[in-house]
Amino acid sequence: MTFNDRRTTIFCLLAITIAWVLFCWPWFWGGKIIPYDAKNHFYPMIRFVADAWHSGESFTWSPHHYGGFPMIADPQSAIWTPTFWIPSLISPNPSMQLVDFVHLIHLLFGAFAIFGFGRISGWRWEASVVAALIYMMAGPSSLRLEHMLMTVSYMWLAITLWRLKAVMEYGGIWRGLTFGIALALVLIDRNHVAYMGTWFLFIYWIAAVVRDVSQRKSDVVRRSHIPVAIGGVFALIVIAVPVILLLQLANDSNRPEFSYLEASWQSLHPVALFSFILPEYFGSLRLGGGQHWGPPSNIWGEKGLQIHRGMLHMYSGAVPLLLIVWFGIIKRQLFIKEARFFAIACIICVIYALGRYTPVFYVFYKFIPGIDLFRRPADALFIFGFSLSLLSGALIQQGLFLQRDIPSRVLHILTAVGLTILFVGMFWLANSYERLPDFVNSLIVPLVIIATSLLTIYIAQRSGRSRHAMMMVLAGVVAADLIYHSSNTRINARSAGAYQVLQDPQDHPIFSKMLTLLPRTDALGVNWRTEIIGLGPVVQNLPQVIQSQGLLGYNPLRLSGFEQHIAPNMQNNASTKRRFGDKMTSYNSDMANQLGLRYIISGAPLNEIDTSLGGDHLTLLGTAKHKWRTAYFYENTKALPRAVVQAEEGQKIDREISSVKYRNAEIEIIVGAGDAGMFVLREFYYPGWQATVNGKPVKISKHEGLFRSIPLSTQESHIIFRFEPLTLANIWSAIKVLVN
Repeated sequence: MTFNDRRTTIFCLLAITIAWVLFCWPWFWGGKIIPYDAKNHFYPMIRFVADAWHSGESFTWSPHHYGGFPMIADPQSAIWTPTFWIPSLISPNPSMQLVDFVHLIHLLFGAFAIFGFGRISGWRWEASVVAALIYMMAGPSSLRLEHMLMTVSYMWLAITLWRLKAVMEYGGIWRGLTFGIALALVLIDRNHVAYMGTWFLFIYWIAAVVRDVSQRKSDVVRRSHIPVAIGGVFALIVIAVPVILLLQLANDSNRPEFSYLEASWQSLHPVALFSFILPEYFGSLRLGGGQHWGPPSNIWGEKGLQIHRGMLHMYSGAVPLLLIVWFGIIKRQLFIKEARFFAIACIICVIYALGRYTPVFYVFYKFIPGIDLFRRPADALFIFGFSLSLLSGALIQQGLFLQRDIPSRVLHILTAVGLTILFVGMFWLANSYERLPDFVNSLIVPLVIIATSLLTIYIAQRSGRSRHAMMMVLAGVVAADLIYHSSNTRINARSAGAYQVLQDPQDHPIFSKMLTLLPRTDALGVNWRTEIIGLGPVVQNLPQVIQSQGLLGYNPLRLSGFEQHIAPNMQNNASTKRRFGDKMTSYNSDMANQLGLRYIISGAPLNEIDTSLGGDHLTLLGTAKHKWRTAYFYENTKALPRAVVQAEEGQKIDREISSVKYRNAEIEIIVGAGDAGMFVLREFYYPGWQATVNGKPVKISKHEGLFRSIPLSTQESHIIFRFEPLTLANIWSAIKVLVN
């Protein structure tokens, strides 16, 4: 049975699929969902798009997120992610389980692509299957499922490498264009994995170009590398508009770039490297395990490390470690042939991930364009896991049947010394923090896996008859190891009930009461703004689900005016303190009233959240309880309507105003005749909004550093605001601003 045999290919793909089903069992049938950002942030974004699609609304702008936000420019809105259109198209309120299914299937398709890469590269089936399994379930990707769009880019990275390899092997313009489409889909989500993955692909291709040019293979350059270049240009054309819109948002946001200090806080701590050897060394994964004691826990005590423990796991199975030691070092295959590129990529990714703990990241940050746009060096572990899966496949291909007559005694000794030092270091650290029992327990399963893998590879090398059977066993060991350690952990799985409020808010004791407030409107018929604060991370983006015009939210990106004037560095999680801006200095402020902030639902009495609170117009409507939380419902009786006509001096002009239409990206208002003045719409100013008065375009100005205003004559005025970010005028305007 050869690798090119169709039955072998089908069998391998079926085996990968079975491993994927077993890995996904807790989410499909075990009542678990992917927690944290996957639900706190991304699920409400998908629900917003789904609701907008099925109701005929625009999803380019959301009035429910931070008081108004350009969703089409936000790289985390999933608007430019075709695979996440699936749940939005299926249902106006897709379930968490449906979204998780679509999310997890990215890993399967990416594994198929890795298998395809191995096939084009001429690998044996066992090398391709092991590489695919490691790619699919390695800790850096599977334990960070909460970062959904990085998972998407991780899949497209695998598919793009597969298509790149196809162009390099077989050539052809059409293959080059399919590579370009895949590359565009890597880049279109504009995240850190996409950025680093593109560097990986570019350097992989350049290395091949240099090799072929140095060997004077002009026919290969013409047949293969020119189509790759054409595909790359095509990808840049496809992603131009999303990237320009993102840069336009970044230019008007709180985060046009990240300082070196901000990025350094999200570095991989050096002791986290031990997690590559022992998955449970720090007691972070198993649901029934002990307390996490590694960085950045309180027991560790290091200040300045602001990174979730789920981002500090490198475990990708015991087999890759075994392959590196046995085939890579002892058999000297690590830095020759195809393994060399992937080994170097692994090393660079680890150095990058360590961030501030090496001087190299500072050099990267200063001299490589684009790095200052991202805030987590530890994200490089995604590309580490990707490279490691390919390295494992290459080492099996190069080393499985390689026999050396004279083994290097020096390499054996150095390897033994290195492993001893590593083990002693792990022992010493565990002992220092009084974790020796946990350390001993964490050794049991990995040692069994390593012993089984060693025996399997040894028999496969020595016995021709049982070779295929032994390699099937090895693939099974890889799958079992990673399923056990990477599926249904404390980091990537949680009971669906913990997030049920996002799917069924009408059944929640607190937010069912909030829903009764939402139909209430101002004098123009526009829904009042609301604010949720101090009620936990799960409901931070609930306004996107329930169509509440929420003032706060959960997103690393916020408009610069909002950040300065309303709520600097503020997200509405469990905090019982609110940061106020230089205009909205309190809930009892003129700006709070101008914003139309009518209802505040808080996790503590309002005078504890806003210590400068005064006045008697913030009325307590009542409370509601759920488990240990008590929610307080307040009404601001001084909240003002969304629109006003003012004189140049700021006095209100008494003209009749009525709202004809108020939609996500279109607002239509009629203002009766009266004194000339300035029409102020208390919606946030942002490029791409266009206005007409009686059918004629007018320029929108920024009012008080926040709102939109237009000049108004004495006659009756029919005013229409539309958000049109995809017009040539807006794109060209964005380019000019960015160039200048």
